[in-house]
Amino acid sequence: MLSIGIDIGTTSVCGLAFDLISRKFDVITSYNKANLISSNTWERIQDPEQILSVVEGILNKFYCKYDRISGIGITGQMHGILYTDDNGNAVSPLYTWEDKRGNQIYREGQSYARFLSGLTLYQVASGFGLVTHYYNLMNGLLPYGATRLCTIMDYIVMKLTGKRSPLIDPTNAASLGIFDLTALSFDQKALLKADINPEILPEIGPSGSFVGFYKGDIPVYSAVGDNQASFLGSVAHINKSILVNIGTGSQISMYSDEQVKNGSIDIRPFPGGGYLLVGAALYGGKSLTLLKSFFEQTIDLFVPDCTDKIKFYDSLNLLDRELLSDHSGLKVEPLFNGTRKNPELRGSINLISDTNFTPEKLMAGFLKGICLELANFFDYLPVQKQHVFEYLTGSGNAVRQNPILREMLEITFGKKLYIPVHIEEAAFGACICALKGGGHISDFHETGDMIEYISA
Repeated sequence: MLSIGIDIGTTSVCGLAFDLISRKFDVITSYNKANLISSNTWERIQDPEQILSVVEGILNKFYCKYDRISGIGITGQMHGILYTDDNGNAVSPLYTWEDKRGNQIYREGQSYARFLSGLTLYQVASGFGLVTHYYNLMNGLLPYGATRLCTIMDYIVMKLTGKRSPLIDPTNAASLGIFDLTALSFDQKALLKADINPEILPEIGPSGSFVGFYKGDIPVYSAVGDNQASFLGSVAHINKSILVNIGTGSQISMYSDEQVKNGSIDIRPFPGGGYLLVGAALYGGKSLTLLKSFFEQTIDLFVPDCTDKIKFYDSLNLLDRELLSDHSGLKVEPLFNGTRKNPELRGSINLISDTNFTPEKLMAGFLKGICLELANFFDYLPVQKQHVFEYLTGSGNAVRQNPILREMLEITFGKKLYIPVHIEEAAFGACICALKGGGHISDFHETGDMIEYISA
């Protein structure tokens, strides 16, 4: 019983094959070379056809290797959109979740995102699909022939199955914004206030819905958001766990049976029912990439002829562990592009003295800042949710590849950190959606016995 999960990330695309009987995994990862150059510094776009080509390449490798594949599940980068025509062909690039057009000033000194939030009474941020669409609409940038918009995952599912119109599940629909979490539908009245025609939005179906066949006989199921997929693919104890995911950005997630009203926490639909309470930071592993670049530029400035590459991550993980709990160190707030709700905020380095302004303590300060930003979201969770928190689970490449970051997470949250044995957790979550869609498992909540942990 082999299922395949595909995770379409911002920088890489991963395929994972999972055998439900033997519990064995097989992983194929390809670099996502789809980035497109733009004359607008705030624009972040990718080529959807290039992404489709990479996905098909991974699937074909699995198809040639395995005789019987029971189903395909897809996940990937949330929030972003592309436009399609009546034949299901892309007529635009993918505007990714990192796109900043929504932060451009629109009216009355307000950004497009803030103005749309006030107009619809839904809190939306730059990078959310309907903020991107609103900007395009207001500036006459709607592509010729565009009749639908969808996420990149919905587009890939549509192309794999030969369909002409996209199907979206609630996890991805909610990521676009202006979505009623109770009704699990886009709020049409709010959309009309913003002069957004609801007909451009895709049809909504339950998570794990059958969409069609790939190569004539392999079932393909509706795509799921990568946050929810990562949670499904990482957490064995759904009701008692916090998931910390650190990749390019970072998130802290916890399951809830009911909605929680708090402006600092996102509420997202969970496959099969319930919600994820999510604190999302724009920078995670990207903060370390920024610090690495700073050190590289420093070396270039003082040693311009140096050809040796610095071993930043090796040095980072060799730091003296006492620096992690040193209260006399630097305080770093890694808000380099603000937050989703307040993009005007900027980061800072504080408590600098004549004894702590060192490269080592700067690196330790960055590690602490990344972890503390996530821990601050934990404080916004309802007290009853904080009390049932027993398990700290980690996922994402930055967590897996940096032992010192794992130690910092344990110190920050006061819990032992567990990491799934299998890599590529979001792709595994997509596998679970395919298994549920095909009736091979009965419930999204009954997946704990599939997940084994290694101690951090």
